[in-house]
Amino acid sequence: MKNILGKIWLAWGGFWFALIFLILYPLFMLWLSHPRLYPIAHFQRRIWGILSCIPMGYLPIVTKEAKIPKGRRVVYCPNHSSYLDILTAGTYLPGFNFFMAKMELSKVPLFNIWFKTIDVPVKRESLRNSHKAFVDAAEKFDTGIDMIIFPEGRIPTYTPALHPLKNGAFKLAIEKGALIIPVTMPDNYKRLDVHAWIASPGKMRMHIHRPIDTAGLNLDDADALKDQVTHIIEQKLTEFGVDLKKYENNKPKS
Repeated sequence: MKNILGKIWLAWGGFWFALIFLILYPLFMLWLSHPRLYPIAHFQRRIWGILSCIPMGYLPIVTKEAKIPKGRRVVYCPNHSSYLDILTAGTYLPGFNFFMAKMELSKVPLFNIWFKTIDVPVKRESLRNSHKAFVDAAEKFDTGIDMIIFPEGRIPTYTPALHPLKNGAFKLAIEKGALIIPVTMPDNYKRLDVHAWIASPGKMRMHIHRPIDTAGLNLDDADALKDQVTHIIEQKLTEFGVDLKKYENNKPKS
């Protein structure tokens, strides 16, 4: 019965998610017609996210440890446990941001308008494509847009435990002297379970950690930075009551 209700709730939420997007789509096309209008498009993307949460019964709760220094570029690094992470991060993380996300999303009809303009698709299985994607992201980053990237690169089958993080985001942040901000989202794997394809209403917490300054670091420090972010997110998941130990046996060897 739980699975049946969960699938009904997923269908209900998917209907409203798509309907609101279609209603707003003409305006998206307008705001994404020129780079100078991209900030307006991003603001409207936030509105889309907020409106989509209402019929799903999602209650966003955002906490932040510290203010982000003005004038500094930021790379947000959230954990990845659900497709809902994209909506949560895009809607509730501060600033004007672009996503670096998997190539498959750029092939979704209508939705791919974002990847033709603001966001950067990446095919992680291809070293050539992955390199080009990070070059494109670096150029976009230099225009003053902050980046959101899920450094796990995928939603692990053993979520909410983390998949080993990849180095790309940390190397980019070091090269640009940017701030790395870990982000912990402990509830999204329950709100939208992508393995059972069921959904449920409830809290949708997001904790924005204290920025980590990469100024003075070099590329050899990327591994240590990656390990630091992993530890920060795992510790916060545990504080939120997520039992990571039950998933340890299913995690791959790093």
